[in-house]
Amino acid sequence: MKNMLLWLLLSSFTHLFAQDSCVVKVFPGDCVNCYIGMSGVKSLQDNVKKTIVFPNLSKAEVNAYLKNVFNITDVDKYTIIVSDSIYEALDKNYSSEVYLYDENKLYNHSLLKKFSGENKPKTFEIKIPDSIAISLEITTVNNNDYIFITDSKFGNCLFVNKQDDHKINLVRAKDFTTRSNFYKLSGDTISYRLFLENKAILNQANLDRMRFSPTFGKNMMATYILAPVVREENGNRGFAYKTGIIIFKNPETYTIIGIDEESIPDGYVVYPGVFAKEKDDYYIQLANTDRNKDEQYLMGKFLLKNGRLEFSEYPAFKTPHEYLPATKFKYLRKVIVPSGSYFFLQYSLTYYNVNLNKTFQLPLDSVNLKFEFNSFSGQKPKFEYNFRFIDAFVSEKYFQVLYNKSNNYFIATIDKTSHKLVNNVEITNPEKKPIKSGLKFYSKKKLYYLTKDNTIVIESIKYK
Repeated sequence: MKNMLLWLLLSSFTHLFAQDSCVVKVFPGDCVNCYIGMSGVKSLQDNVKKTIVFPNLSKAEVNAYLKNVFNITDVDKYTIIVSDSIYEALDKNYSSEVYLYDENKLYNHSLLKKFSGENKPKTFEIKIPDSIAISLEITTVNNNDYIFITDSKFGNCLFVNKQDDHKINLVRAKDFTTRSNFYKLSGDTISYRLFLENKAILNQANLDRMRFSPTFGKNMMATYILAPVVREENGNRGFAYKTGIIIFKNPETYTIIGIDEESIPDGYVVYPGVFAKEKDDYYIQLANTDRNKDEQYLMGKFLLKNGRLEFSEYPAFKTPHEYLPATKFKYLRKVIVPSGSYFFLQYSLTYYNVNLNKTFQLPLDSVNLKFEFNSFSGQKPKFEYNFRFIDAFVSEKYFQVLYNKSNNYFIATIDKTSHKLVNNVEITNPEKKPIKSGLKFYSKKKLYYLTKDNTIVIESIKYK
């Protein structure tokens, strides 16, 4: 509560926490030696915004502190605040203190007399208990409050609280196998009855419950939810999944939205991949039933009507030329990753801007995809690539693209207006940690990933 009050009070003066920042609260009753930590404050890098907060002293007293006690010669590099209310909001301790913030979060709070300089944690880890199984078939989402993990193989969603307690909640897909949820997804009243009648048969095929299918969303805690629907026609019974979306606010609060698949034009079906919401429009990945067709739309725009998502139109986002040198590439899985109003493809330089309804090309080296088939080995085809998109972080003027090239990681910064490359730098994350899932942007300056021992690692970007 105290930190929130501090933010509210100071934000009216400056955008204090939009970057690294240091706030010094000056207690006038301290002895001169208690201010020794100001040398550590002055040694902070120039990109750290420095603010000094005094109680309601006179202008002469404030100037005397700055020049005679703190020996600050470049006062214009500091924000000086003189206010009893802001001073008291920081702390009621009778001592001078230092607060260090990084990306809107307090990471260091100490007495000024003990402060020797920046001591920012480079790596932070959250260990998931061994009692929770996590498969290799997962996706993660960095939500404001949680690290959200969808495990389609084991049928779970995990919510790892990003606050101090790091409490973990487990939500199971099979617990959503209810009459009301069947109705939301199928839109009829007989699907659940037929499901119950055939449950024993479905059980033999491991189909007797709802399933989660992860989305490659950004920030939104959502996953596809699939209901096993039995259809009866002319005395014959068949099976198919009905697809919907479940959007979580937290582990206990969620909304399930059905998809009106009848509204989708002929030739396309829902492909549980990307799902995103931009303003009042919903974007769902589609697949063409003719997999050999060259020109294929990748997504559909949907509108929410009467509690269900109805197809509206095709965005101007089609299978790019990188995927089409030969028929064999048409079977390549089309992983789409949204970030803000942008959509990116896993093995393509083509990206889509929702606001402009146009595609552009990342200003990087051309993509080369190569398959080698051996029909006699019985093994999967050998697949080689020189570009694999991983994640993106969108800011006001630029967006950063994290990608893999020849088993090395790079971050490219692109100007949003000109679409030109600003810089392209190799990074060394991670150096020693074996990854199960990731890397992804945690923030502009940090990445996160899940290790093979089920530890979530959050660390600063390490540029080579």
